[in-house]
Amino acid sequence: MRRRRSLRKSKRGVSTVLGTLIFVGVLMTAVIPLYIYVNHVNNLYDATVVDMKIADKQRDNEALTVYAYGENATSTMLKIFFINTGSFSLNVTRIWLVRFDLQKMMIFNSTNLSDLPLQLLSSSQTIIGNISIADLLEYDETKDYFNVYVVTQRGNKFASQTNSLHRLQDGTWETGTQNFEIQVIIHSDWGINLYKIEVFGPDEYYDSAETLQTHGEYFLIMPVPRPGFYNVTVSRKQGQNWVEIGSSSNIGLSWNSPSALREFWDTE
Repeated sequence: MRRRRSLRKSKRGVSTVLGTLIFVGVLMTAVIPLYIYVNHVNNLYDATVVDMKIADKQRDNEALTVYAYGENATSTMLKIFFINTGSFSLNVTRIWLVRFDLQKMMIFNSTNLSDLPLQLLSSSQTIIGNISIADLLEYDETKDYFNVYVVTQRGNKFASQTNSLHRLQDGTWETGTQNFEIQVIIHSDWGINLYKIEVFGPDEYYDSAETLQTHGEYFLIMPVPRPGFYNVTVSRKQGQNWVEIGSSSNIGLSWNSPSALREFWDTE
């Protein structure tokens, strides 16, 4: 009888050990993986929050200056000049052309404009062209006003500084408001240069601007006070002297054509 009791006790001890081992096994195979999974999810959430904060900061710090203008005086094609003045690189993914009366619009992206997406490094600049607005035009100068906007990959939208564009019946262009202005573009193959733009006008009017030019293009709007004929001279700094690279005379501004575009090349 005593032997049978001790045998029963030993069986009870073994069953307790087995039960404990089974419990530990369930804990190892179910609870611990669940804990690891939850911890991994938490880490992913924290990383996502950090990434979103970085993305928001980069989006807030995007700075893009845009100038849209006709390729020439009578063209239905646009050029757009981009200057990334922000501290982050950016990608231009879409260009919107919107009629001023909101009756027509065009959207350009990678499917219908090969220059998109356009990557711009910080402090870089470039020009894209061959943007047709023919489908927007009514060939009625009372209606042919439209605005240009560009959209970046981060979701920012920037308006052209020359909005709204206005195409007259004779094919010439007006840009911006009814202020009188001369738009100057300098095309340069040099490195960093200092340029001076001088404007001479009626009644001994004179104005000048100096700018640090990086390799590529430079766009500048020179406002003038009244209609009339103006002369523009562009010079590049060489040592202590200014060397003229080009001039344009008898630029006529009127109430019907308050703005004019002049291009200068400094490629030698």
